[in-house]
Amino acid sequence: MFYAWVDDKDKLKETLGLLNSSSPALWGRMDAQQMVEHLIVLYNISNKKQETTILTPDKYIHKSQEFLRSEELMPKNFVAKFLPLDPIPYVYSSIEEAIVNLLSSLGSFQAYWSGKEEETLNHPVFGKLNKVLWDRVHNKHLHHHFLQFGLIK
Repeated sequence: MFYAWVDDKDKLKETLGLLNSSSPALWGRMDAQQMVEHLIVLYNISNKKQETTILTPDKYIHKSQEFLRSEELMPKNFVAKFLPLDPIPYVYSSIEEAIVNLLSSLGSFQAYWSGKEEETLNHPVFGKLNKVLWDRVHNKHLHHHFLQFGLIK
């Protein structure tokens, strides 16, 4: 079962505290800071700070949301179609600053959805998602990248 990271900011902060700029990835192309900044981008999409279009064809949305609702892990080395192949430049001056901004993004996420849990926002892969499904996205996504950097087992 995926841990409810979005509901436990203290545990999220504690786990991110295990990460530093030289933390090695067990797979994938991103370094630790790029991974944290990548998480922030998804929070910005789920906070409506960044708009996105749905890239998955309508006929596959049900199947992708079925995966989202499952306990199935995101596959190692999965590369979403919307991600650039080359690493993007850092937005923040350090991984510590990026982590502070990620935690702030979680707070913005919770504030955004307060009282409008049934509204929907686009996710590029999973389609239109309400608060419950965005929670699933973030919990699965955090779990995936925490496994990638050996922060959890």
